[in-house]
Amino acid sequence: MFRSRLLAPLILLAVAPAPAHAADTVLAPAPNTAGITAYAGHVVLSRRDPATNKWALVRWHAGVVDVLPVAERSVPFDADAGSDAAGNPVVVYSRCTQDPTDLTGSIGGQEFGAGPTPDWQSARGCDLYELPLSGAPVERKLTAASSAGQSETTPSMWRGGLAFARHPDSGATAKLFYLPKGAKRLRSLGGGAVQVCTRSCGGLRSHQSVDQLDIGPSRAVFLWRVSGGSVSGTGIGWELRAGSLKGGQSTLLDTGSISGACGFSLPSAGSARTSDGLVSYLDAGSECDSTTTRFMTIDPVTGAQGVAATPGLAAGAARDGDTIYWLRVAGSPTEVPVPGAGSCSVVAARCELFASSLPAYEAQPSHLQASPADEDLVRSGLGYRWVHGPGGVTLLRPPARIPCAISTQPAYIRAAARWTRGGHRVQVLRRDLHKAARRVGPLQTRSLPKVPYYGGSTRLVHCGDSTRLTYVVTTTAGRSQRISFTVTRAAAHRK
Repeated sequence: MFRSRLLAPLILLAVAPAPAHAADTVLAPAPNTAGITAYAGHVVLSRRDPATNKWALVRWHAGVVDVLPVAERSVPFDADAGSDAAGNPVVVYSRCTQDPTDLTGSIGGQEFGAGPTPDWQSARGCDLYELPLSGAPVERKLTAASSAGQSETTPSMWRGGLAFARHPDSGATAKLFYLPKGAKRLRSLGGGAVQVCTRSCGGLRSHQSVDQLDIGPSRAVFLWRVSGGSVSGTGIGWELRAGSLKGGQSTLLDTGSISGACGFSLPSAGSARTSDGLVSYLDAGSECDSTTTRFMTIDPVTGAQGVAATPGLAAGAARDGDTIYWLRVAGSPTEVPVPGAGSCSVVAARCELFASSLPAYEAQPSHLQASPADEDLVRSGLGYRWVHGPGGVTLLRPPARIPCAISTQPAYIRAAARWTRGGHRVQVLRRDLHKAARRVGPLQTRSLPKVPYYGGSTRLVHCGDSTRLTYVVTTTAGRSQRISFTVTRAAAHRK
């Protein structure tokens, strides 16, 4: 059995526990830290030992920092502080036979963490564990969620319910699951974009994974990473998404990427545990040289955003009720790329653990988001399917029902056809109630297998709208046939 080098609690600063509404309080120095998470005043971080380059799991609580009795690892932990079935504070995390290998990268010669976490898709042999943050710190394996031959990572627990990502040890795409309190059967949650990989991918291996995950009473918020393949810029991008714990499609809230020339954008640290139903997160970006960070909120139903500048540069954040715990970078924003899994390990960073009360967010209008990758509409779980049509033509069948969220933005419906031989023609018509039919996209006279979704798109502007799409297929023999599909946008709702 592993025995931790459990250190005596170290009182770093003579400060009281951060009050729920205290503004911008310095709690402790935090060099070589990453992966901040918090619940009920327990702030858990990963801390690197510069001598061994190993990461330990540490906890700040009531002005005291101690090392938790958990085996060190080669990368920052995918830890999440939450509550067990009795409401007691716990932290959940993975343990792997092979930790992720992709922790650092570089832009312009500057080494940085390529995102807020390691790339968990590259880990192997991972299972999930739980450690109480009150009472006896006895670690236990979460056997109901752990499996042989697959890896479970990035867990999150709320009131005993457990969500996590799972990927085959040789697989390219992670899946999200939720195990309700006391249940034995897993519930599948909506994931993020799965890439279309054609020759434009340049032979680069692509995969999709979960960097961060947080669940609350009814919703999961997660950061979905897309890398390689057809991703724009340097080949790495992110999607901040929210989805119901009941399952179904997730909603794209924000996106990030690293430019191939200069600059980056990155949403991270999404929280689903807000009393107002909003999603809270940290936004970082740079047009070229100097990085800026902002505290953000977004309504996962309407898309309306709120923004507030961080009182200093933030390398990571975790919301706990009305308090935001975050890692403040005291170094120059031109010298320390933020946020990153290794940002606070940079000597010039001089990171500190801060606590801030919720800021006064400035309202922002919603805006349309698009994945940084070319999205495979079928494999991404959006309800699209390829179906057989006349003359060997295959048609893209749209979902019968699409989500309302984001409700203040139109929802787009795609149409496409493909075939391998013959001089076919395909036209798509849209027919709304009490309105004349109109064409969707151009007349398709050739199949482009390299561009799977060549065709057209149309939109439903309001929640509750409905339309009927009709494919008119004229085969080489000159015979025309029609195949129709009805698409309805869900009605507006709050949950």
